[in-house]
Amino acid sequence: MKKSLGLFLAILLLSVGNTCTWGAGFQLFNEGSARVMGLGAAVTARSDMVESAWYNPSAAAFFSGPEMLAGMALVKPSFTYKDKSGEEYEMVKHVHPLPFFYGIFPVNNRVSLSFSFNLPYGLATDWPNDWPGRYDADYTSLKTFFWVPSISFKLNDKLSIAVGAQLVYADAEMEKALLTTTGDVRSKLEGDDYASGWLAALTFKPWKHTTFGLIYRSKIDLDLDGKVTYQNVPPNPQFLYNSTLLPAQFINGKGEVLLTLPATFSFGVATTIVPRWILSADLLWSGWSAYEKLTYKFEYLPYLGIEGTKVDEKNWHDRWAIRLGAEYALKPQWKLRFGYVYDPSPIDDYTRGPELPTSDRHLFNIGVGYLKGNLELDAAYTYLIMEETSTPPAGSPGNEYGNLDGQYDGDTHIFSVDVRYKF
Repeated sequence: MKKSLGLFLAILLLSVGNTCTWGAGFQLFNEGSARVMGLGAAVTARSDMVESAWYNPSAAAFFSGPEMLAGMALVKPSFTYKDKSGEEYEMVKHVHPLPFFYGIFPVNNRVSLSFSFNLPYGLATDWPNDWPGRYDADYTSLKTFFWVPSISFKLNDKLSIAVGAQLVYADAEMEKALLTTTGDVRSKLEGDDYASGWLAALTFKPWKHTTFGLIYRSKIDLDLDGKVTYQNVPPNPQFLYNSTLLPAQFINGKGEVLLTLPATFSFGVATTIVPRWILSADLLWSGWSAYEKLTYKFEYLPYLGIEGTKVDEKNWHDRWAIRLGAEYALKPQWKLRFGYVYDPSPIDDYTRGPELPTSDRHLFNIGVGYLKGNLELDAAYTYLIMEETSTPPAGSPGNEYGNLDGQYDGDTHIFSVDVRYKF
């Protein structure tokens, strides 16, 4: 038992680092564990997985003993912008680790406590510093660490409910170029914030072979407070402002970014009606319409050198994602998993910017699990395809300077491993 606890903690500590990637919007629900990933995250109604501590903590009320799981996913995105002139620019490639930890601890036969740690939202885009979209964005990073304690209650043998808190730490860094008559000035905005939200969940087992699950998570409002710094500032830069040539001012100072993570609602069903198979399906609603704008507050506005606010319109849309999963018991100790996800993009075509230029995604998942005694080892692989999408028109919020006229395209390879121990 002590060795297992040590292994969980080692995985968790070693994997907390540069932990972000991009998604439809910037959700990362599929990367929650190797078991979850192999099933396309269609696990809202699974009442036999310790990952329910995040995906539906009301299922914890049906556990007879404590369980823990820890691991991480490795995400390698590839992204390309191809201009109509034929020029092609590729995003700098990185491998991003995403750690996760889940635990369920029954108090008695009706009450259970659960805890999860993961990163359900995040993004990282790193374009070359000399690419034509550098005045809109060339490096963007957002990391969101979620700690979620919950308590579940089994009302009877068929029904359980749960409530929980979402405790969030977020860290952001954004870089881009600013145009002056004497060359580019580099700007960097860094900020972080602590925030909180809540969740409520339900598990219903009307029949022995079929389970339904529901979970609602509240939105999270972030006020990322930090600083703005500038590099390559010429001695007396000039710029054109309201048709008048004025001296520009680039003064290091305080900065803030206001950002909203959406509320989500998930409905799922899982069944064992087919021998040796567990089949599951989820519908996940994300309230991305709350992301109407991205607001920047400056102690010293770039170019003007006075306190002010800049607003980037986003106008994202609410979306439903479809998730399908299947688990096959090849042998008592071996399990095979398969999944598919259709994840439509919430991003408005007019406001799509290079900091997150994704479109609709298709995720194809496969996984394997090996059980020996109370210990289970799992691995999974996902291939993500993003549908090709065009840059918005010149002057739009996603192409303010009109330097972009082409197509975005990309895909991603994701690998995940975890270890679970049942006490």
